[in-house]
Amino acid sequence: MKTLIAYTSRYGTSEKVAHLLAARLSGNVHVQNLVDEPDVDWATVDHVIVGGSIRMGKVQDELTDWLKQNEVQLLERPLGLYLCAGTPTAAERQRELEGAYGEHLRVHAYFVEVVGSGYDFERMGFLDKAIVRMMAKQTVSSLNLDEARLNELVESAQASLRTRSEKP
Repeated sequence: MKTLIAYTSRYGTSEKVAHLLAARLSGNVHVQNLVDEPDVDWATVDHVIVGGSIRMGKVQDELTDWLKQNEVQLLERPLGLYLCAGTPTAAERQRELEGAYGEHLRVHAYFVEVVGSGYDFERMGFLDKAIVRMMAKQTVSSLNLDEARLNELVESAQASLRTRSEKP
């Protein structure tokens, strides 16, 4: 069985999470940046984890487009969904998850959650740095991942794979 971890990442946080997940998952895992490589050979994929990041209140257009184009294939496989976002409240996290992932995908997925946030000032332009300094009160690069949620995603993914492999 092959697991695809597909992501988009503006400043690298979602990418870091994708690679952390790949290292923690067993089996054949492929990590794919959807901006660089949007095409998927669905015949080789049994399980999917999709991740993105929030910038200015929404995910990248490439992720939104990819999700729409591949919704049928995603709904045919076990699916985990994560976001990286610096949202402090549960209501804001829920709003961002709903804005990023359509209802059909959220209902189908075994995991839908914000797993942390990060700010890489080396990869940001002047305007983004200014916005992060003002809104998030961050002045240096940081990576704040929720290990409990990451572990929950890995455990849920492993359970989903076990359940799927036990079916005839």
